[in-house]
Amino acid sequence: MTQAVQKRSSKWIQWAITAAVFIAFYAWMTRGTASPFMGEPAPALSLRVAAGALPDGPTHVNLAEMQDEVVVLEFWASWCSACKRTTPVLNDLNREFGDQPVAFYAVNVEPIDRQRLEAAHIAFGTEFPTLQDRSGEVQRRYAIKMLPTVIVIDRSGVVRWASTGVPSKLRLRSAISEALN
Repeated sequence: MTQAVQKRSSKWIQWAITAAVFIAFYAWMTRGTASPFMGEPAPALSLRVAAGALPDGPTHVNLAEMQDEVVVLEFWASWCSACKRTTPVLNDLNREFGDQPVAFYAVNVEPIDRQRLEAAHIAFGTEFPTLQDRSGEVQRRYAIKMLPTVIVIDRSGVVRWASTGVPSKLRLRSAISEALN
């Protein structure tokens, strides 16, 4: 084997190893579901509405008090561009399920002040209330590792669907419909 062939072969092997490591890392990061609570009761959640309060809507949200409602939670941050792209999907489905017992809540996971949170809520165009998890306690409780993460909780308080990244509107619609039944 000539030295030039060995050098090309060596570079190809280095590239293949790098690609394999990247693929393994990606597979590890996206393994399983977006929530370890699939099929389990949702962890406790009790937060105040920090932005986008609806007229006649709650000022505080306690998941334990939301029996007989499907709850859709979106965990997000103001710096997250994928979170911003998730908002139109959620807004559309919020309108679509508007006459049914489905509640949409954005859960901001940043320790930012209320003015910055309200500005981000408006900039994202969010049409449903935003709760704020300033301490990160709810984020830890829900084992949120990536943003955005969208979670669907059925009427009995069980996590039925979870997704990281911008969710498929079709899949999310299907998950909400199934959780209603």
